[in-house]
Amino acid sequence: MSRHLLLGVALLAALHSAYAGGKVLMLLQSEKNIDRFSSFTDALTAAGFTIEIKGYKDSSLKLREYGTWLYDDLVLFAPKAEGFGGSIDQQTILDFVDSGHNVLLGVNSDVSEAMRNLAAEFGVDLDDRGTKVYDHFHYAVKEDGKQDHTLIAATDLVDSPVMVGGPYKQPILFRGLAASVPSNSELATVVLSAPGTAYSHDPKKSMIEPPALMVGAAASLVTAVQARNNARMVVAGSVEMFSNDIFNSQVTVNGASTATANKDFCVTLTRWAFQDRGVLVASNLRHHLLGSEEQPWGYRVNDDVEFLVDVMEHEGGVAKPYKADDIQLEFIMLNPYVRVPLQHDGQGTFSLRFKVPDVYGVFKYFIDYSHRGYSYIKLTHQVPVRPFKHDEYERFLVCAYPYYASAASVMAAFFALGFFFLYHK
Repeated sequence: MSRHLLLGVALLAALHSAYAGGKVLMLLQSEKNIDRFSSFTDALTAAGFTIEIKGYKDSSLKLREYGTWLYDDLVLFAPKAEGFGGSIDQQTILDFVDSGHNVLLGVNSDVSEAMRNLAAEFGVDLDDRGTKVYDHFHYAVKEDGKQDHTLIAATDLVDSPVMVGGPYKQPILFRGLAASVPSNSELATVVLSAPGTAYSHDPKKSMIEPPALMVGAAASLVTAVQARNNARMVVAGSVEMFSNDIFNSQVTVNGASTATANKDFCVTLTRWAFQDRGVLVASNLRHHLLGSEEQPWGYRVNDDVEFLVDVMEHEGGVAKPYKADDIQLEFIMLNPYVRVPLQHDGQGTFSLRFKVPDVYGVFKYFIDYSHRGYSYIKLTHQVPVRPFKHDEYERFLVCAYPYYASAASVMAAFFALGFFFLYHK
């Protein structure tokens, strides 16, 4: 096998491993709860993830050793934790995210102040400790016939199949804490919102009037955040929604018996959070003059050029062509002179043909793409644009014929006047 072929195989293997399931550290409120989430962990293991489960007080806990991160993803199912064992603290978790890694945070009504502060760092404001989401219309009745108006049957999902899968015919059960997300947030997405008849309330306190912020769709049950470095965080107000008990429940909603969609929803959303879905990779950026395959060092004004880039979508370690009509290319010098959507061929190659503006200077190709549920693409490539050289202009321009004629007439008149002056008295 040749050296180049070996190198190509190695690169493909590295790329596959980079987007296949990674190593996950899962911290529980108690190690006795391991079996409680076995269906969830088994589904992630089947998806290719390696999961290490520990109690949040374990003295051997560490995310980083000698400057190297030991895990790719972190699951925090310890809502009451005020701190962690070992060398893990809030700042370590934030550094973990800043380095491009992912966090799944599950809480409940007994959430500690430390977990509320961590969620706030992600841009998600959890409701006060002790509050619960109630709904007296959209609730589930379990097999024992007991009515529990805090067991919400939610169906209001974000319109992004890459994040949540679906559509689901069964409800998603939720029992826990609501959160609020600022309406102007650019990074946070409400994945699962409460029904319009739901509200958040602390049963130990009297409620003189309905709460203003935690009512209906304004109450976020599950929130996803994608940072600018493409690290992903999910904050779920119910850690119970990931449990075997909810996954395998048969409940009655509005008089009809149904299973739950929790398993498919939670596993799909977790795979998204761990960058196993919705990952876009742009590569092989190239440009050339029309009629030539060679990439030039720069352009001349008014040249006809073609720009191309390959964009692939990675899911479960497998790359497939990305298909979309909303990726825009900008050709910028201080301000965009060209801003046009790229066209794709269905095989992952996006291209655009355009005429270079009649302005010379240093331009750059610029792509800044963000589509809900997908990782961000930001590409920049600089290219100079020069004016015509002195020997590249056309010698005779049709529009200049009046000027040519005026110059010729002046010369003819001068010759006639000189002849008349020299040879006539």
